[in-house]
Amino acid sequence: MKKIKNIVRLLILITIMTIIPVNAANYELKELIPVNVETTIVTKHFSYRGFYYNDNKMEADQLNNNFIIFKGIKNISDEELPVTISVAFFDSAKKNIGTINYCSKSDKASVVAETILKPGEEKPYVIEVNKKYLQDGKTVNDIKYISVLSENEKCRITGSQEYIGQTVEEIGIAKNTVLDSQTQLLLKILTVIAVIGVIIFVYQFGFTRAYQNIDGNDVRQGFKRINQELKEEREYQERVNPTPPPEKKQEKTDKVIAQEKQAREEPKDNTDLHNLYK
Repeated sequence: MKKIKNIVRLLILITIMTIIPVNAANYELKELIPVNVETTIVTKHFSYRGFYYNDNKMEADQLNNNFIIFKGIKNISDEELPVTISVAFFDSAKKNIGTINYCSKSDKASVVAETILKPGEEKPYVIEVNKKYLQDGKTVNDIKYISVLSENEKCRITGSQEYIGQTVEEIGIAKNTVLDSQTQLLLKILTVIAVIGVIIFVYQFGFTRAYQNIDGNDVRQGFKRINQELKEEREYQERVNPTPPPEKKQEKTDKVIAQEKQAREEPKDNTDLHNLYK
């Protein structure tokens, strides 16, 4: 009989645990939460209880906004705080298409009259999501996942486009700060080469004559030696292959030269000048 009573008590306990709602934090910060899935997340200052993104199924041209609906946002700190949160939106490919950095102090159209929560105070809340937070060409219908990035402790309201195209794992990771293994290996090789070069330079400078006249004397002596070698080469070529004398420039034409030759060869005894002096 006692055994049966224990079994009944166990069944009653299980039934009570099943009926009583449990506000467990099923998701953590920076985890993808499918739309229309209700969950609870607890941060340092807030408990965001029973919230979900309300995915209204309407035509894109008829739907301008949707809402993130909270059954309750509770201030679990010991000071008065505005309602703050950062929620990122993702499409079916799990790529970011926008982010809302919400702060109730800057929400002029808040549906909640009191936007400051006292310590321990909890209120239901609704945050409107519209196209101004989304990537160009995207609508609220493209939102398939949401993710709570942080509680937005600094009360930011800008930066809705800063994570466009990133996955939730990539958000917050500085770009181009991690080098791949091949790049790291190349940098190590270059570093070793540079160190060896410095060691060789220090050795030659301190223990050899390689840089003895580093003020420029060696350079001038080198040029002098080169000029002397070039001079000796030119003199040798002049002796072996002397330059032929330039051709004498002809001042008279061949016709004039022929006429002068003919005049010299003609007999002088029959000319008029010869007869004059007979």
